[in-house]
Amino acid sequence: MFVLRGILRAESQEKILIYLMVRESGYGKAIAEFYGLSTNSVQKQLARLEEDGVLVSRLIGKLREYQLNPRYPFLAPLKELLKTALNVYPDSMIQKLTMVRSRPRAAGKPIVENRPRT
Repeated sequence: MFVLRGILRAESQEKILIYLMVRESGYGKAIAEFYGLSTNSVQKQLARLEEDGVLVSRLIGKLREYQLNPRYPFLAPLKELLKTALNVYPDSMIQKLTMVRSRPRAAGKPIVENRPRT
């Protein structure tokens, strides 16, 4: 789903920005795996967005972590635009974006399926 067509260069940029807005930070490979995109294309878009000043990054060991640039002059309007775009995404994608696991599931723990909203 490419909601911000005409504003951003590529659909992957929209996905990257929404991912970073919701999760606050992320790694190129994790973003690529989340959306099923090639790591190379995500890395290129991350580099472009950082070059344009929209993102900042820092090295953590061998990994580069990205986040929205807090000093970007249009950060507030960009976040509002991304929030509006996110409202068009399916509920399942929004739920998947907001669920963050910091450790693996315990062995033998049952998987609870999502219940429909009432």
